[in-house]
Parts: sequence; C-alpha cells; structure tokens
Amino acid sequence: MRGDGRIYRDPGSRFWYTAVYVNGRQVRQSTGTADERKALRVLRKRMAEALQGEAIPHENKVTLGELLTMVETDYAVHQRRSQTILPYPLRHLRDHLGESTKAVTITSDRLDRYILARQAEGAAVASIRIELALLSKGFTLAVRARKLRTKPYIPTPEGDPSRVRAGFFTREEVEALCTHLDPDLADVVQFLFFSAWRVGEARTLQWRDYDRHEQTIRLRPEHSKNKHGRVLPLIGELAAILDRRLAARRLDCPYIFHRNGLAIGDFRKLWQRACTAIGLAGRLVHDLRRSGVKHLIDSGNDPHTVMAFSGHRTPSMLRRYHIIDLDDLRRAAAKASAHRAESVAPVTPLAGRTRRERAE
Repeated sequence: MRGDGRIYRDPGSRFWYTAVYVNGRQVRQSTGTADERKALRVLRKRMAEALQGEAIPHENKVTLGELLTMVETDYAVHQRRSQTILPYPLRHLRDHLGESTKAVTITSDRLDRYILARQAEGAAVASIRIELALLSKGFTLAVRARKLRTKPYIPTPEGDPSRVRAGFFTREEVEALCTHLDPDLADVVQFLFFSAWRVGEARTLQWRDYDRHEQTIRLRPEHSKNKHGRVLPLIGELAAILDRRLAARRLDCPYIFHRNGLAIGDFRKLWQRACTAIGLAGRLVHDLRRSGVKHLIDSGNDPHTVMAFSGHRTPSMLRRYHIIDLDDLRRAAAKASAHRAESVAPVTPLAGRTRRERAE
C-alpha cells in the first residue's frame, strides 16, 4: 500500500536502495549512501512524502533535454511569436549544460558558472537573461506536470545601465532625416515618429486597415506584438502622410507603405546613411518609437492617452520610453527659479489670560 517501503542492496553494489509504493507502483531509488542508518533515514523521508502525496517517481531521471522540449511544446501550443527564434537561446543551454544532464543536478552554483562561460564568449546580458528565463520556464512546466517537486533558484545577471538604449530624435531632426530618404521611406519614418508604433506594425498595414470615413487606421491584434489591437486617428501630420500614400497607392499591392509595389523590408543601410548625413550616426530605427512617445508627452498629452497611441500595456514600460533630456532639465530649473512661496501674513499670538480671568 502507499507509504510502505524497505531498503535493500543489490549484489555487487555498495549503495542502499529504497523501494517505496507510490500510487500502487513500487518506486526504486538509490539513497546515495552505503551507511544503513542513513539509508533508513532516507527511506523514512520518502515514505512520508508518499503518504502526503508529495513523492514524484523517477524525478531524478528528468533531463535538461526534456525540460527544453516542454518549453518548445508550450510555445507551439500557445502559438507564441518568438517560437521561430527559440532554437537559438535553447542551443546555448544544450551546448553548455548538456541535453542529457539530469534536471535535479542543475543548481544555482552550476548556473553561475554557465553565466560566466557565456560572458566569456561575449554574450550580452540580455541574451543570457533570456536563456535563463527559458530554463526557468522549463522547470516551472515540469513542476506543473508533476515531473519535478521543485525548481532551483535561477540567478539573473544584472544589466549594464550604460547599455540601456536612450537615443531619441526631435521633430526637427526627423524632418532633416527624411530629406535624405526616398519619399516612400520618408513616409514610413514620419509615421513611426508621429504614431510611436513599432516598425513591424507599420510594415503590416494594409488598405483594408484604413477607414476613410472615420479617418482612422486600425492595427489588427495578430500584427501587434502584445496581441492587442488599437486605433490611430489620422489628424495633422498623420493625415498628410496617408494622403501621400493614397496618391502612391497601387492596385497590385495591398500595403499602405511599399516601395515599387513591394512591402517595406529591411532598410537599415539606407537608414544609417541618412543618419550619418545629419550627424546622428549610430541611431536605431526603434529610437523613433521612444521619440514619438516623448513627443506625445511633451505635447501635453496625459500618459494614459499616450499608452493608447503607442500600445504600451503598463505605465512602467511607458516611463522607460519617456526620456528626460537637457532641455527638460532646463525647463524644470527655470520653473523652480521663478517659483516663489505665497506670502503668509504674520501670525500674532493671543495674549495669555491670567488665572483669575480663566476662573471667571
């Protein structure tokens, strides 16, 4: 019955083994000791776990390969968009830790050595964090599937603050940049700045997403990174961009932004050339998104409205994109310098009463 057990030693083996009944099956495991008294203590522990329903048969046989396979299956079941690049971080885990390595032997100190090895290879902190996050998910899935009892502590390397992306453009710089791009790419760049959308979202826009009556563009959930659709009103510069795109529309191309009838692809070389021409070499296309967020906030819009524009789901992510530059600090200093506390009328204390007056 459940909880019953014994210890035994196979001929030729110096270690004691335990045999405990779990869910009607006899589970045999090594105690890892040749001391009979220690083996009995291990037996009592395993019997108690079986009685409490905490025993998991053969958890010491679960391998790293099984954990990573569970992660791949989970990504496929939930159709996560990053499953196409999943093999790259998992490959590093398999190469360094070994696919046949038992999961119970992957401890925090071993993962510390993994981090050092990856850093020695020149891997970015962000890449290592992604790899360890996937490993952590594998352990979580195994615990949920009752293949492991617990997951180990997964260390996380601290990011380098100096490597946080902080580039941004002013409106004037975006306009200057567009003079060095062909009209099709200039429209994309201006749209990214004034909408604060991701470049991948702009690439997918089709004419069926454009509502001429309401003068809006709707981003479909399947084309949004966070799988939440949103609506963009076409007013001012955005309306002017759509007017130009209507003039450049082709019946053989469904995309709003295209070049000679083909969807906008990778234009990093042209982008870098244009940035260099205006003295801003090294800027990223994604800088337009954070620049658009800053421009919307500086225009006086409240953060909640800006989140509806850009598609950020949490205020914390929006704060990362709102960059405080030197001009912001100058304005703050000027406000502080001009501020004066309101004058307060002097307070005249009441004259104290004598004891006789208080008694009367």
